[in-house]
Amino acid sequence: MKPLLFTFLIVSLATCSQAADLATTLRRPVALTLSADGARLLVANRDSGTISVVDLVASKVAAEHAIGQRLSDLIAIPGTSRLLATDEAAHELLLLEATENEVRVLARLAVSPYPVSVRLSADNKQATVASLWSRRLTFVELGDDLQIRPTSVLDLPFAPRCQLPLAGRDKLIVADSFGARLAIVEPSTGKLLDTRQFPGHNIRGLGTSPDGKMLIAPHQMLNDLAHSIRNDIHWGLLMSNDLRWLEVDSVLAGGKKLYYGAHIHPLGDPGKGGGDPGGLDVAADGTVCVTLAGVDLVAFGKENDFSMQRVRVGRRPTAVRLSSDARKAYVANTFDDSISIVDLEAGELAATISLGPQPKLTQSQQGELLFYDARLSHDGWMSCHSCHSDGHANGEKNDNLSDASFGAPKRVLSLLGVKDTLPLAWNGQVQTLRRQIENSLDKTMQREEPIPLEQVKAIAAYLETLKIPPPLAVLRGTVDQPAIDRGRAIFAKHDCASCHAAPTYTTPAAYDVGLPDSLGNKLFNPPSLRGLSHRGPFFHDGSAETVEDIFLKHGHPNASSYTTDEVRDLAAFLLSL
Repeated sequence: MKPLLFTFLIVSLATCSQAADLATTLRRPVALTLSADGARLLVANRDSGTISVVDLVASKVAAEHAIGQRLSDLIAIPGTSRLLATDEAAHELLLLEATENEVRVLARLAVSPYPVSVRLSADNKQATVASLWSRRLTFVELGDDLQIRPTSVLDLPFAPRCQLPLAGRDKLIVADSFGARLAIVEPSTGKLLDTRQFPGHNIRGLGTSPDGKMLIAPHQMLNDLAHSIRNDIHWGLLMSNDLRWLEVDSVLAGGKKLYYGAHIHPLGDPGKGGGDPGGLDVAADGTVCVTLAGVDLVAFGKENDFSMQRVRVGRRPTAVRLSSDARKAYVANTFDDSISIVDLEAGELAATISLGPQPKLTQSQQGELLFYDARLSHDGWMSCHSCHSDGHANGEKNDNLSDASFGAPKRVLSLLGVKDTLPLAWNGQVQTLRRQIENSLDKTMQREEPIPLEQVKAIAAYLETLKIPPPLAVLRGTVDQPAIDRGRAIFAKHDCASCHAAPTYTTPAAYDVGLPDSLGNKLFNPPSLRGLSHRGPFFHDGSAETVEDIFLKHGHPNASSYTTDEVRDLAAFLLSL
């Protein structure tokens, strides 16, 4: 056989194999960017690790390229044909070249584990990569020689996701992926200057007004003074969905000035909640478009509009980009494997482009769709994800009937690793995952109709796939094994295993830990200590801000006393689980 023909056959077989794989693979688009001429949309697909090239003139997918394992973000480098993408599973930043319908990898750079977003400096010479579970920013130099080089790493006090460079200010705003904290970073020095916090959680987008004076953040707010009853949900009192506007100068000033000039667009009204606001984009004319991921809508309008218009799109819209003339919005529908094109002038859906065939969903994949579906709640105000952010926790307190009482709000628990930590609820009275799911839908989310058993089973199957990430010190490479060993001995000395027994570091019973709730309840089931480095605050009332507070402030357990060195070592052990 001639070498050229042999090579052709190998390439053809590989292409056919890739096409066959894509025919049975979920893509799950999560990020998108427009080509310089606006004729193509490039879409990063989470599950397939591919980039789809969408021809907007022909309204079809022109090509699809296997790039990585689990893509999480994608941006264009202005004035060039290059792109930057993050691969959350490979823990890499990718430098790509996009020409016409071709996309190829120019370079791969290892960054801090679990990268979820990348942003460029104003001069396009530096990029910052935010890594979720390692809680870090990686600063990267973009060279003219087609190389990407790490320059420094910054530890953050929370798990980051969204980033927002402030033009002309040498400032970068980084948002907490779970709570509502903002870090103010100085890119030129790679230093963390300060943090800010406002009421809310689940910040999934950041933007600025065209003049750069206002910071815009869609998020949710869980009110621990409201009850999980239908009336409080209907009026948006328990869980609200909001588009918050903060003056950039006020954010930088902080303190009492944080809210100067601030206001909010409600993203829901009585009878029509806007569950799980997600990504947003801002046009040069001030048009803001935000996805309402939990109810399959996009909302758009301007700062001074009394309310925002809504258009229905595909299932779980998570990312949006506006055309340069602000006439169209391109929306990535994660659970539909599709792109919606919204005509903003007409206020209607103009077209839907499929990214490819969808295989039959497994039970756990069906459960994932339900977990993120706010339409399971009364009036569409919240999904399971609204409190248990991506299966973790939003750090807030909620007053519901999981403990058979109102009037004593308790901290929302993480669901990562939940399959191994039965029974459930703070009082430990719920014996099965399915029963807890039914309780949450009926008593917390106030679902209109009883949920079918098959859907309960599907959600349970999805929750059983949620894993605890490696400890923070492991991800950062800062493990202090001698301190961990000393802490393990202190853990044994105080008989902590009687309530937190290995390997799950919990037990089925309920115990009096000396912290009654506001109704006098004293007995609580101990949460698992696994994954502690990714959690906080602690205890049912959130009264311990840090692991150290558990021992220094509360003398846990049984009013024990510790030296400073013992607390340091005990914390090292617990945070290693």
